[in-house]
Amino acid sequence: MSSGKKRSGGGLLLDLILTICTGGLWLIWILIRYLRNNS
Repeated sequence: MSSGKKRSGGGLLLDLILTICTGGLWLIWILIRYLRNNS
Protein backbone atom coordinates (compact mmCIF):
# COMPACT_ATOMS: atom_id res chain seq x y z
CA MET A 1 0.00 0.00 0.00
CA SER A 2 2.77 2.43 0.93
CA SER A 3 4.63 1.66 -2.31
CA GLY A 4 1.49 2.49 -4.32
CA LYS A 5 1.23 5.80 -2.49
CA LYS A 6 4.87 6.56 -3.26
CA ARG A 7 4.27 5.75 -6.92
CA SER A 8 1.33 8.18 -7.28
CA GLY A 9 3.26 10.86 -5.37
CA GLY A 10 6.18 10.45 -7.78
CA GLY A 11 3.79 10.69 -10.73
CA LEU A 12 2.33 13.94 -9.41
CA LEU A 13 5.83 15.31 -8.84
CA LEU A 14 6.84 14.33 -12.38
CA ASP A 15 3.71 16.00 -13.81
CA LEU A 16 4.47 19.13 -11.81
CA ILE A 17 8.10 19.23 -12.99
CA LEU A 18 7.07 18.66 -16.62
CA THR A 19 4.44 21.41 -16.38
CA ILE A 20 6.95 23.85 -14.92
CA CYS A 21 9.60 22.92 -17.51
CA THR A 22 7.31 23.15 -20.54
CA GLY A 23 5.58 26.23 -19.15
CA GLY A 24 8.95 27.91 -18.65
CA LEU A 25 10.07 27.06 -22.19
CA TRP A 26 6.74 28.30 -23.58
CA LEU A 27 7.10 31.62 -21.71
CA ILE A 28 10.67 32.05 -22.97
CA TRP A 29 9.54 31.30 -26.54
CA ILE A 30 6.73 33.90 -26.32
CA LEU A 31 9.13 36.44 -24.80
CA ILE A 32 11.65 35.93 -27.64
CA ARG A 33 8.94 36.33 -30.30
CA TYR A 34 7.58 39.43 -28.53
CA LEU A 35 11.02 41.05 -28.36
CA ARG A 36 11.71 40.19 -32.02
CA ASN A 37 8.43 41.74 -33.17
CA ASN A 38 9.08 44.94 -31.21
CA SER A 39 12.61 45.42 -32.59
